[in-house]
Amino acid sequence: MNNPESPQHSHAVEPYKPRPKGFINPKIVKLVSFTLVSICLFLCTVLSILAVWDFIVQDDIIWRAFSTMLIVALASWTFNAINERFGD
Repeated sequence: MNNPESPQHSHAVEPYKPRPKGFINPKIVKLVSFTLVSICLFLCTVLSILAVWDFIVQDDIIWRAFSTMLIVALASWTFNAINERFGD
């Protein structure tokens, strides 16, 4: 009745999972970065569609929007890299 092979008596050791390193929790940093980049991408897509349909006649707005998206994406990536580099 008390079979040591049964799942009830199994004492399998869980593999060691290293704790994520970072000064700020990396999961939170990645979530915020993903959210910021997704919002920028969505806004740039909307602006581009409006420009295609001539609701926006200034081409300068489109290039500024794409430049802003690139800057936000690079800043998020850099912050994530620095957070993981200087973490515990």
